[in-house]
Amino acid sequence: MVIFLYGGDFFRSGQKLAELKNKFLEKNSGAVVLDFQENSAPENIQSSLEARNLFSTKQLVIFKNAISAGILDSQKEILALLKDKKANLLQDQDLILIIYEAGQPKKNNALFKFLEKNSGEGIKKQNFEKLSGVKMNQWVLMKIKEVDEATKISQEALEKLVVFCGGESGLLDKEIQKLINFSNGKMIGNEEVELLVKANLNSSIFDTIDCLGTGNKKEAFQRIHRHLDQGDDPFYLFSMINYQFRNLLKVSDMRENMGTNEYVLAKATKLHPFVVKKSLAQLKNFSFEKLKNIYQKIGDFDEKIKTGKIEIKLVIDKLIAEI
Repeated sequence: MVIFLYGGDFFRSGQKLAELKNKFLEKNSGAVVLDFQENSAPENIQSSLEARNLFSTKQLVIFKNAISAGILDSQKEILALLKDKKANLLQDQDLILIIYEAGQPKKNNALFKFLEKNSGEGIKKQNFEKLSGVKMNQWVLMKIKEVDEATKISQEALEKLVVFCGGESGLLDKEIQKLINFSNGKMIGNEEVELLVKANLNSSIFDTIDCLGTGNKKEAFQRIHRHLDQGDDPFYLFSMINYQFRNLLKVSDMRENMGTNEYVLAKATKLHPFVVKKSLAQLKNFSFEKLKNIYQKIGDFDEKIKTGKIEIKLVIDKLIAEI
């Protein structure tokens, strides 16, 4: 059996991978994991599939990022094994092969095209697209219920929480835990979101970008490293920098035709008026062309992070230095 997990929301896909692995290990022993970001050679692929466990008839093998980070020879080896009728990987009920991609693979990749084309014929696939709108709200409500069924959240607080976290499921998961612990079974309202999420998350990122806009890179470095020194997740920080520059680009584009009324822009961009207000103030220091260049740079760094070509903390430092 082959399971293919991929998509832009690598937090949810990563959770699904962990869920499948843990479920397997409840009844079986051992799992083989090949992470192609660590340069797994083609010869390791065949041996991993042949490494039967003495204490279990079932076998779990996980190939991580074979499409995005694996060399072409490794991808060809996997593709050949999937097509090999003698190996019969697609129908082997004693083998569970999970092919996991932390992101959206290139659609013209031969291995990706095979997995897509043969979905349902021995291949179970799940595409974890980034959520937005009603689907994102429903996901947040589901996560709250999973953690504590007694805790509820008001509609306004829910929408504000999603906005402040930029629709990033990984960030939302952390903030949900924090809000539930603070509310102690009571209704989560605007005050709780403002207190725990905005103050600790967005305001710091806004201030950092203010520093970059005025050319005060030294202060921007200090603010970011203060978070890192406190143990904050560097991926979390990078995501929020990405989120705010994306917002700046949206607001800058829209204001050319719609003016500077923050409520009109909030409706058009689907951003919270608070975010629009802060963005309008910051646009005094960023031209539209400069924002496009910065956002392209962020996208390039994001691709390198996902393929393991650069370390996340170095990315943050380089990004600040190059803005």
